[in-house]
Amino acid sequence: MSANGGLEEFQAVHRQDRGSIASQIYELLLQRILDMELKPAEELSEARLASEMGVSRTPVREALARLARRNLVDVYPQRGTLVSPISIQRVAKARFIRDALERPLVRLAAENLTDDIAALLAREIALQKTFANLGDDRSFMQSDDQFHALIAKAAGYESIWEDVAEAKFHMDRIRRLSLMSKKRMLHITDEHMEIYDSMRAHDVALAEASIVRHLQSVFTDIDVIRRDHPEYFSNAKLPRNDMP
Repeated sequence: MSANGGLEEFQAVHRQDRGSIASQIYELLLQRILDMELKPAEELSEARLASEMGVSRTPVREALARLARRNLVDVYPQRGTLVSPISIQRVAKARFIRDALERPLVRLAAENLTDDIAALLAREIALQKTFANLGDDRSFMQSDDQFHALIAKAAGYESIWEDVAEAKFHMDRIRRLSLMSKKRMLHITDEHMEIYDSMRAHDVALAEASIVRHLQSVFTDIDVIRRDHPEYFSNAKLPRNDMP
């Protein structure tokens, strides 16, 4: 979603529903932060955003406060509101939470996978190959999330994906930076295929090992990303002692 496209979409929805303006603004700004359209240290002016969106400053302030509670923006009394730098510690925490939740989910999914959900998983893998070849990393990420949501559904705990999604905001910013290349997207697709094959074979141990490797891969390119974009990161180092 481009900045202009997101704004036009917001304005269209805003004209139809005035009861949840702050939530709409929050969702729009959240997506732009996760997509790295709004980059770390970029200023978010209440007045400018309110003017662009055709609303008062109050819902903008509420949306920014919600983003601050999720550590995605920093509010400075004398400087204003800035997009937060990427915290490697928060990324590590998000991956740790995903690991804790998705290990048991994939084990249950391997035990209970049905043909219907297997077909949906295979469809997502096919879509991911297409998106990778097209260089469409945003659609790839959406399909990636859907693949993992289907694992939760196969396990019988579909709603747990909402908890995972809530925890992985900071991880998603790294993902967005690392998914720029076709090679990287195809590598992730291969990892998904390995997870899928192990579930189809009802091999619980292999399914768990496959998803652990997959979740660890978010750090594969992190040193390269930090070297290329040091301005996006906080100075905190990766905490190695809490990584399985």
